[in-house]
Amino acid sequence: VHAALAGHAVAARRHAPQDRRLSGAATAMVLNGAYLVDRAGLDGFRALAEALADRHPELRLELTGPWPAYSFVAEPAAESAWP
Repeated sequence: VHAALAGHAVAARRHAPQDRRLSGAATAMVLNGAYLVDRAGLDGFRALAEALADRHPELRLELTGPWPAYSFVAEPAAESAWP
C-alpha cells in the first residue's frame, strides 16, 4: 500500500504508527504514512487509495490532511560527540 501511494506522490514518509490510545481506533495501526501530492494529482491519488481499500478489505485506509510541511522532513543523521 505504501509503495503504491508513494509512487503517486511528490514525497512520502513513513512515520511510527500511533498507539490505539492516541488514535482512538479499535484496531492497531500498521502504517502511518504522509504523502505530498500535487493538487493536479489529488483526484488520482484519492482514486488509488479507494482502489487499494477495495483490493484489501482487511485494512481500513483513511486519508486525512493536508498536513504541515514538516511531515516530509527527514531527521538529520546523528553526529558523533567525539571529534
